[in-house]
Amino acid sequence: MQLVSSTSAIPREPNGGLTLCQMVETPLLNIINFSTLIATKAARCVIAADGDAVLEFGLRRAQGPDGALMATRAAYVGGVGATSNTRAGKTYGIPVAGTHAHSWIMSFPNELEAFRAYVETSPNNAILLVDTYDTRSGVEHAIQVAHEMKARGQHLRGIRIDSGDLAWLSQQARAMLDEAGLEHVKIVASNSLDEYTVSSLKEQGACIDIWGVGTAMVTGGEQAALDGVYKMTAIQDESGTWQPRMKLSDQIAKATLPGIHGVRRFFDTVGFMVGDMVYDIEDTEGGSPISVPESVMVDPSDVTRCKRFAADTPCEELMIPVMRKGAVVDPGWMDPDGLDAAHERLSSDLTRLDNSHKRLLRPHRYPVGIEQSLNETRIALMRHLRSEE
Repeated sequence: MQLVSSTSAIPREPNGGLTLCQMVETPLLNIINFSTLIATKAARCVIAADGDAVLEFGLRRAQGPDGALMATRAAYVGGVGATSNTRAGKTYGIPVAGTHAHSWIMSFPNELEAFRAYVETSPNNAILLVDTYDTRSGVEHAIQVAHEMKARGQHLRGIRIDSGDLAWLSQQARAMLDEAGLEHVKIVASNSLDEYTVSSLKEQGACIDIWGVGTAMVTGGEQAALDGVYKMTAIQDESGTWQPRMKLSDQIAKATLPGIHGVRRFFDTVGFMVGDMVYDIEDTEGGSPISVPESVMVDPSDVTRCKRFAADTPCEELMIPVMRKGAVVDPGWMDPDGLDAAHERLSSDLTRLDNSHKRLLRPHRYPVGIEQSLNETRIALMRHLRSEE
């Protein structure tokens, strides 16, 4: 994330006054870093499910009520189909789905009575939690209730398994349901799932139709935080001339990029993403969103590695202005309907990312780099700043 500032009274686009840019640093990092982390985790779970429905079940273990709301929103953008967080459903219009708790079963004299009472309250959307006492007995009781519902012209939607060997239990449950003529009844699984567990269970032949992922999704799992940063990259002097700025570091990978940046994504002839390039929008060699010349992208961690894009390579600009001079210029991002658009856009974008980049284990590195002339400016400024130490 870049900070482009101006010391003049009337800053020109794309920038903001120095004070304003500093004021938005903390909230932007807080929102973008956490949301990106959770959306990425959700997308990985969706990829692992390979076409099965994925639900977000993490409210109880999220980082507080506000964190839970933001996590659900980000998970929906990341591709989940629904959430158990009813507040998020009301606030953002995200589809809500879930099942009853074990306490519902335990509050009745027996499991069968509990199931019968529950389907009366939710006759068209009932999913029965079958592992409160014994999973096999729970499935048998669910089958009995499903037949009673069928006689009334209703249909049991599904059962949920929340413990034990999910692969084996789901296979047994599927066989029992099919033998009873209940092929339409879905099997939902939960219990400390993440993308790796989902992938493993699918490899084991688990008969699971819907995956309820909770703690790992809304907390980021093993990745506790995303270390996105926000740094000044240019400042306008009293004469109106832009002066590049960069932060140095003993690690070249942590040195920031000077200039006013755009990000351009390139595609191959069939529409797959082939690289994201950062360039200076004021550099005529780097081109502009209107005119895209032949480009050379440099690997920032190894400047001997380059990738060349012809002038006619299909591409799109990724940085879209939201605010100019302290005023919102694109109010669409605040529209609740915009959340559905983001959900659909991410799902669509993932189909344009090669499977080699989506592998959970040892994925192929996606090319992200710096436009050649920007990299030369970066190195020249770095040398200049080093000489002044």
